[in-house]
This record gives sequence, structure tokens and C-alpha cells, in this order.
Amino acid sequence: MTVMEKKKLTIHDIARLADVSPTTVSFVLNGKSGVSDETRDHVQDIIERTGFTPNVHTRRLNLKKSFNISVVMQDQISSLHDVYFLEIIFGILTESKKLGYNVLFATLGNEPDQALLLRAVNNKSTDGLIFLMDLDPNTLSLVKEAGVPHLVVDSHLTDDEIYPQVKVDYHEASYMATEYLIKAGHKRIAFISMRKSPDYFMSTFEGYKAALLRYGLPLEPTWIQSDARDENSAYDCMRDIIESETMPSAVVCAGDIFAIGAMKCVKDCGLAIPNDISFVGIDNLIVSPYIEPALTTVSIYERQMGQTAMKMIYKLLNGNLDSPVEYIKGSIVERDSVNKINALATRAES
Repeated sequence: MTVMEKKKLTIHDIARLADVSPTTVSFVLNGKSGVSDETRDHVQDIIERTGFTPNVHTRRLNLKKSFNISVVMQDQISSLHDVYFLEIIFGILTESKKLGYNVLFATLGNEPDQALLLRAVNNKSTDGLIFLMDLDPNTLSLVKEAGVPHLVVDSHLTDDEIYPQVKVDYHEASYMATEYLIKAGHKRIAFISMRKSPDYFMSTFEGYKAALLRYGLPLEPTWIQSDARDENSAYDCMRDIIESETMPSAVVCAGDIFAIGAMKCVKDCGLAIPNDISFVGIDNLIVSPYIEPALTTVSIYERQMGQTAMKMIYKLLNGNLDSPVEYIKGSIVERDSVNKINALATRAES
């Protein structure tokens, strides 16, 4: 073991290894401008390879920062929602470690929760807030009044100027899921989504409808179910579809959670997946490859969402955020829940 490895590394040691000045290392650590991208990447690489961690107490005193980021979540009604957010959190934790920040967690569901959150902000125990939920007007007003940097991950609002955010193009994801079924030969395609979140419902519904229109397929009102909130309510939505006058051959579910509930309903009704009814979800939850049959879905890369969010809040804290909105695009993950009736289905004209 070398002498360098035995002692606690300092900024001066990192500067010597990177062949730059200690000031440059300090700028990189604190996200300040005035350093080229090439130099910043080089210094960051040295920091990661050596496992260097600056003295947190000194940094806090000098920069008047806590080096804490709070991740705020809403109490969920389904454990599967927690699985979805877990992947985002992993992404946040991975990136926060690189940037020298600790991550704190809080839930937000009522006024006492809001009071605790604002107390943390006012006590300077957190530098920024990452919300895994859209903000109601009251909470948004309180956060803005406190002047704390904040952003929202997986916002479902159509207005991009309300707050900085990491968004998924759910219109495109829903279009992609519907088109995949069409190209597999399906012409009778149902849809399950969540009216409780109007912007989310409209984004996913419009994507589904656009694909049907492009390929000249009918939009059957009884196959459009909007009352899903979790796997249990999605079960009920699927039962209504099965009991309609004519039954579809496939279903687009605007969330893997909904697909899991709907698929259970199909099985309980004695029908087979995918031979009787095929399914495509949106999310690619960690459990989706393990249900029976494994769910074909549109992956929206939750870990990437978390990493992007942490990079954005870091830039917000240092006043150099390039864009207030970052979009994450999805891609189809093929598994076993789709019956390919005709893999050579007619393609639409470009």
C-alpha cells in the first residue's frame, strides 16, 4: 500500500494527481463554472478512482450548504407503486454519491407533512428537493416562497413551465405500445388508464388513439377504461372490457401495474394469455419479467430518470441548469404476453 493510499486524501492530492490547481478541483467539487468539460471529466475520474471524499464539515461551513438533498414522495395506495419509485431512487442515489451529496427521504400527504418539510428547508438541513410526485398549488407555493431549488420527476402535467422536471413522453410510449400490437396483427385493441391523473390519461389516450387512426382501426368506446388507480381497480376495468358486447384481442395498459391486475382478471375468467388476449404495458417494472406470462412493455428507464434528476438539481444548486425539462424516451421490451397473429401486418405509410 502506498503512502498516498494510507493517508486521508486532500484536495491538494487530487490536484497533484490530475495535474491541475487545487482551485480547479474545488470548482469541480462545487459545480462551479470556469472549468472545461474535458478537465472537469478528468478531475471527476480521478476523484471516483481514488474514492476521494472532501471534508463534509469544512465544505458545509465554507459554502453554507448542508450537502443533503431531500427526495419527497407521496404515500402510495399500492406496493407496486413503491417498486416503480424504487428504481428512480436507485438512480438518484447512484448519482448523488458521485456528486458528494447525501439523500434524505420524506413523505408528503397532509399539512403536518408539509410543516415538517418546510422546517427542514428553513433549518437549512436540505439544499434542494426532488419530488416524486406532481405538486399541488399549495405545496408549490410554499416551496417557491421558501426559495429552495426543486424539481419533479415523472411529472404528468402538460405545462412544462410550472417547475423544472424530468418527464417521460407518455404519448409516444402509448403510441409505441399500440403500434407494436397492430404490427403483431391485432385490430381490436382495448385501453386501460387512469382518469384520476387527467394529464397522464390524456397523454396516454391520445397516443393510443393516434396509432389506431394512423392504421385505420376502430376506436371502440366500451374498450376504453379510465378508472384504474392500482392493480385492483385495473382488475375491475378488465372485467368490464370482457363483459362488453365484443371482446378485444389485445389491451394497452398505461402502466405495468394496470397490466398485472388486468391479466389476473383474464386468468380468473378462464381465458389464456396471450392466445385469447394479449397485453402490453408501460413502465417495465422490476417485477414485469417474472409474472406469468412475462409482460411485454415499454421501458421508460426509471434509473436514468433518477440519475437525470440528481444531475439537474445539482445544476440548479449551482446556477447552471441548461434546460428546465428533460425528456426520457422509452423502448419496447419484448416478452411473452403478445400473440403475434400476423408479424407482417401492413405498415402505415411514412
